[in-house]
Amino acid sequence: MITTERMRCKNTTRNGDPCKGFALEDGYCFSHSPALEQKRLEARAKGGKNSARSARLMGLVPPRLMPVYDRLESALEEVHTGTLESKQASAMAALARAMVAVLTSGELEERVRAIESHMEENQNGKS
Repeated sequence: MITTERMRCKNTTRNGDPCKGFALEDGYCFSHSPALEQKRLEARAKGGKNSARSARLMGLVPPRLMPVYDRLESALEEVHTGTLESKQASAMAALARAMVAVLTSGELEERVRAIESHMEENQNGKS
């Protein structure tokens, strides 16, 4: 008789219950296999880097503003250590907000133009 049911991991969870993971060739799941310990460590490290705030930030901030962000982050540390006056850091933050406002306005203006152009093309096509 051929069985199609997959074997479960032969390890137990922290609370003593049987692991519900599917067993690999050695009888353990990926999480419990002694042979895969190095791969688990690498996967955790990679996952940690990809979910880090800086990785998410890279996707949100336009590339040309990354140096501004980096400088503000450095300024925060410098204020904390006392090597930069808080007045200077406040001025930097105000300028950065102004830069973001200008950039945002420009992007919104560009989108409005694109929408208006698209609407105009549709109206001309219907005439």
